[in-house]
Amino acid sequence: MKNRICKIISVVSVAPLIALYVLTAIYLHDKSIFGGTLWYVISIVFLTILPISAYILEHVLPAYKGQGRKGERRLAFVMCIVGYVLGTVVSLIFKAPQGVKLLFISYLVSGGLLALINSVIKYKASGHACGVAGPCVALIYFLGIKTWYVILLLIPVFWARISMGRHTFKELISGAAVGMAGTALTILIFMHL
Repeated sequence: MKNRICKIISVVSVAPLIALYVLTAIYLHDKSIFGGTLWYVISIVFLTILPISAYILEHVLPAYKGQGRKGERRLAFVMCIVGYVLGTVVSLIFKAPQGVKLLFISYLVSGGLLALINSVIKYKASGHACGVAGPCVALIYFLGIKTWYVILLLIPVFWARISMGRHTFKELISGAAVGMAGTALTILIFMHL
């Protein structure tokens, strides 16, 4: 039973689904942040649908076929970064509302920092924790400090990932710190533009 609960928590808290929840909460709170429905849908395409496509593409692309969990994780990370880069480019070229640009750039900064730490420094910071913590900071920014409690979502995520043996506490803390720092940095820069 414990393993099943851990798996459910891990699945519902993957970065693309967290993005969907956060985008929807912001949209329902204040549609003007997206300038209407179009940028909300575009945001879902780049932050949710494109990244989630990795779980389908993993069975189709020869380079990832048969690699199991390791290949799936690698492709998921690649597709997230592709979504973040393309979303940021599209939001800048087509002059998206400021809030949309902020969201895309915060995902790009956090994802870029995570890639740097994991690839260059060779330290395994948790992408899972990063994908929960950063969006929680964005949600608090857009919905107000009264929603501080969303950061508590990290507790079941940490518990599930540690229980499943997917991450150590240090890896989770560092991943969460990257997500929070990347998002907070982006917000600070946008506040001074």
